[in-house]
Amino acid sequence: MRGHLKKRGEGSWSYWLDLGRDSDGKRRQQTGTIKGTKKQAESELARLISQIESGGYVKPVAKMTVADFLRQWIRDYANVNTTPRTSERYHEIVEKHLIPSLGSIHVTKLQPQQIQGYYTTALESGRRNGKGGLSPLTVNKHHRVLFEALRYGVKHGILARNIAESVDPPRGERKEISPLTFEDVDKLLEAAKDTPYYAIFYAATHTGMSAASF
Repeated sequence: MRGHLKKRGEGSWSYWLDLGRDSDGKRRQQTGTIKGTKKQAESELARLISQIESGGYVKPVAKMTVADFLRQWIRDYANVNTTPRTSERYHEIVEKHLIPSLGSIHVTKLQPQQIQGYYTTALESGRRNGKGGLSPLTVNKHHRVLFEALRYGVKHGILARNIAESVDPPRGERKEISPLTFEDVDKLLEAAKDTPYYAIFYAATHTGMSAASF
């Protein structure tokens, strides 16, 4: 049985729905109130159960947490519109990072400072093994996932605006490139002179490409 009713008062019924288990094996439940006669309440409960079994159930926005929303986005968008590898990566970021930190917040009440606070904490102590923080590049990826999910919410009328637009994510790290000097080029050619790659390196350094840009 996926749900049941309990009378609260005259013409008012509480319902309980079993939404199955999440990726961590925890049971997800949804409760609410139905107004009307017992027959009407039973009919509405049957409709909700049918939606769950067909995969078409959407939790009411007023009660939808960030966790509910992100899992819906993974199911309805990422799993359908991205490659299996990308979808798996999104799922990992959502379940292991975003939901533990922001999941309990009602999605319509999510604020920029809460997201910004998550980024700060992730940079300082975001590693799941407890040994330090995540890199700016990794946290920036988390931002992009959350941004895309919230944009999906706006497009489908779930949210009024993308709150992540008001957040300043950390910039991804960029490694500085140290160009070869003329001396470095001479050493490279000397080391490669007895290999099949000598001609390639020689052509690259003698066809208008300066040592500073090689």
